Amino acid sequence: MVIVSTTGYILTVLGPYLSDFHNNDASILKTIMLTNVDDILRWVGENGIVVVDRGFRDSVGVLEALGLNVAMPSFLNGRRQFDTLEANETRFITKIRWVVESVNDRLKHSKYFNQTIQNSTIPTLQEYLHIVCALINRFRPPMIIPSLANDEVAHLMKPLLNDENFLKQRLDENRYSWTGVDASKMMSFPKLTIEQIRSITLG
Repeated sequence: MVIVSTTGYILTVLGPYLSDFHNNDASILKTIMLTNVDDILRWVGENGIVVVDRGFRDSVGVLEALGLNVAMPSFLNGRRQFDTLEANETRFITKIRWVVESVNDRLKHSKYFNQTIQNSTIPTLQEYLHIVCALINRFRPPMIIPSLANDEVAHLMKPLLNDENFLKQRLDENRYSWTGVDASKMMSFPKLTIEQIRSITLG
């Protein structure tokens, strides 16, 4: 298991673990936290925020009992879609969590781990992984470089967390219908600058 910071810096590597029913992501994380592997509780810190995916859902209770805040995407639980707040919160978490997936991608595309690994290397596999992670930390650029632009995006996003989904409201009220629409009478699509496109897609 690889634990990374929000900038993509690899903080620690734990394992390898057997892949079976007893060693899913949640049970591995619970064991790590409860046994304080690598003194993790000291450097995570009280009230720290742990960002995880839905595969860690069974570890949430343990993490919260240890005084940590857990950020995890919501579950639909049989619904067709999230309510507005859940959807926005999930977007916020995804905005941070992509870093974890990018680090995993870097590991999988290293020359050694981008191939079939023989079982005979299992005793030294952790050492190899530590070496690859150290090389990534030293020679690869961080996923996110602190900048004023990042701060501006965060300041723009935060007030929008509790905003209502006005488009959904209008659709629910049946205020729009595409039946019998004359495309020639519709207004032309606005031309957007690169800054506007970046703001819409990334902001």
